[in-house]
Amino acid sequence: MKRTIIVTTLLLFALGFSGCLYTLHPLFTAKDLSFDPRLAGNWKIDEDNTAVFERGSSASFSRLPAAIRQLADKAYTVTVKNKEGAVVQAYYAFLLHIGGNLYLDYFPAETSWQQAYDSFYRQHFTPLHSIYKVRFNGDRSFDASQFNTDYLQGLINKKQIRIHHETRFDGATLITASTEELQQYVLKYGDVPQAYESASTYEKIN
Repeated sequence: MKRTIIVTTLLLFALGFSGCLYTLHPLFTAKDLSFDPRLAGNWKIDEDNTAVFERGSSASFSRLPAAIRQLADKAYTVTVKNKEGAVVQAYYAFLLHIGGNLYLDYFPAETSWQQAYDSFYRQHFTPLHSIYKVRFNGDRSFDASQFNTDYLQGLINKKQIRIHHETRFDGATLITASTEELQQYVLKYGDVPQAYESASTYEKIN
């Protein structure tokens, strides 16, 4: 089954993880970010959903810490809509180059209906980062492949890599590595096909 680039990351800490890789810390630092105008616009995710990429602003990043708000014009907001046009998910996205490849770091933003949840309830959820390798096919489509947790877990089990992580009570792995550690992993395994989930292609609508 085709995987979509957008997942409900906010809920993963409570509900468990799939085979995709999620991290506690970001892949990027301030100096790493770049803005590519090709990403701006409307993209078809699948038959039911579209994603709208817009350049970030201090207003759209107002819920993030000041240090991140200062990076808004180098980043994006991503709004996912269903075929009825209703907003179902929202994200912040950060584009960067590592080792000659492009990557997107997604971090969840709350939709209006998520903001309506009781504050005590919301405190039980930890937002996580998800990381995708991106390859543009001209200006009107791109392929995105998310890192695979199972591949990384195999390296850990075989003691072929040392990276900070925690194992939950249900056996799921949460990567707690620092940004520097994450970048070292991406640099070493960024060109290994097995390190990724299957790629999905996104077509520009306008």
